[in-house]
Amino acid sequence: MFSAALQIATLAIFVRLINRHQKPFASAWMFSTSWLVGSVWWLHIALHVHGHLPALISLTAIGLLCAGLGLYYALALYIYSKYKNKLTPLQKALLLAAVWTLAEMARAQWFTGFPWAAIGYAQINSLLSFAAPWVGVYGVGFTAALLAGWLANMEFGGETKTKQIPDANNLNKLWTNDKFKVISVIMVLLALMIPAPRNNTHENQNLRVALLQGNIPQDIKFSVGRQEALNWYKQQSLESTADITVLPETALPYLKQDLPNGYWQDFENKFNGEQQMAAIGMLTTTADNGYANSAVALGLNAEPHVYNKYHLVPFGEFTPDMFKWFTNMMSLGLGDFERGSDKPKPFKWHKHLFALNICYEDVFGEELAKRFVQGSENVPTVLVNISNIDWFGDTVVIPQHLNIARMRSLEFDRPSIRTTNSGGTAIINAQGEITQQLKPFTRGVLQGEVASVDKAITPFAYWAGHWGLKPLWLLCLALVAWLIRQSKKNQKTNELLASANVK
Repeated sequence: MFSAALQIATLAIFVRLINRHQKPFASAWMFSTSWLVGSVWWLHIALHVHGHLPALISLTAIGLLCAGLGLYYALALYIYSKYKNKLTPLQKALLLAAVWTLAEMARAQWFTGFPWAAIGYAQINSLLSFAAPWVGVYGVGFTAALLAGWLANMEFGGETKTKQIPDANNLNKLWTNDKFKVISVIMVLLALMIPAPRNNTHENQNLRVALLQGNIPQDIKFSVGRQEALNWYKQQSLESTADITVLPETALPYLKQDLPNGYWQDFENKFNGEQQMAAIGMLTTTADNGYANSAVALGLNAEPHVYNKYHLVPFGEFTPDMFKWFTNMMSLGLGDFERGSDKPKPFKWHKHLFALNICYEDVFGEELAKRFVQGSENVPTVLVNISNIDWFGDTVVIPQHLNIARMRSLEFDRPSIRTTNSGGTAIINAQGEITQQLKPFTRGVLQGEVASVDKAITPFAYWAGHWGLKPLWLLCLALVAWLIRQSKKNQKTNELLASANVK
């Protein structure tokens, strides 16, 4: 909760400084670049430690990435600075919220998208999170930026532009007015620190789950650690009594045809019929003789169902042709994967419908929303994420990814179960609360129960599922256009008044 208030207060302070700065573009670029570097510095571990890229090149690449993404925010705050002076405080706040949200969505969608650390995630525990089922994480971010803009543009007595020396009565009025403003600021920040109350008493815990966290170190997972992974995941899977057993991303470090004799058959024998279900993270071959990052489902009383990851990680799972020289310098052991469908059907087991997504995919809530508008018979009841974030070490990436998963549960009013190789394995209820979690960097099985939710979809799932983020784009663009016009209109009015006074 403290982070929610701190984030808005920090943004407000920065915008207040921008209001006075002569070079808003450069200042905003430095601010946003520094913020993004602080949010994703852990990429260095994947590039340098596991990819064996020289440290200087790795750090330079991360700096350039964040500087490029920071341009969105620099342009947004430049527009804000250019037109704010002729607007009322409320209009200034609206302009800031609109341009900031446009920058967030551009970062999330353009050039494959990299929306990690959008400001809405900082509000996951605050009262603003109640807006998530209606407007999603970017709508929550819009509200946070609106509050920051309101705080940044609050005028106090000492800032009034008047040439008159106030008398005692005026000073008293200014003090009273300023005191009210200070109190209102404190009240808002304190309100943001109040934990958002969640009500899950109506939930029926109707699904038993077993989430496997093997904690196989990344540097040996595809070499000397392979047999260890095969042995442990097989043992725990065959001993599981849960309704659904979930193995993390690439838990089995082989293609199916390369597994030891009888290994896959043991899995099929265990999950035969519909008594139990398993979702197994592994690489698969495609019809075009390519490869896919997949989740294979057993226990559906049919041939194994396969979900292939749709939103691939640039420079990890695919590389644009013009940048292949860069990935050729690394030794990550990954090539270009093929994409799956952007509208996959859920895995159906009894009355439960599981929407699978792999690692980075759950950052894109607007893409997951498409799965909720494919007919009432295909509305997911549980979100399932399988990840391997050991690429990034024991860092802030683990709580960051957990907050992302919590936001998805809030947006869709569905529970999430997360299985990871090394950290972030958890059960999250439909209210975005972590009910159970394994300690990071330990080996274990998280066994628990979850309430599979079968009810109407949320407003966010509906509009984002049909139109993506286009409604929010249109709203913010319309606001910016109206406020720019209003600013120009006010400026013209002031010029006419000044001209009339001269005459």
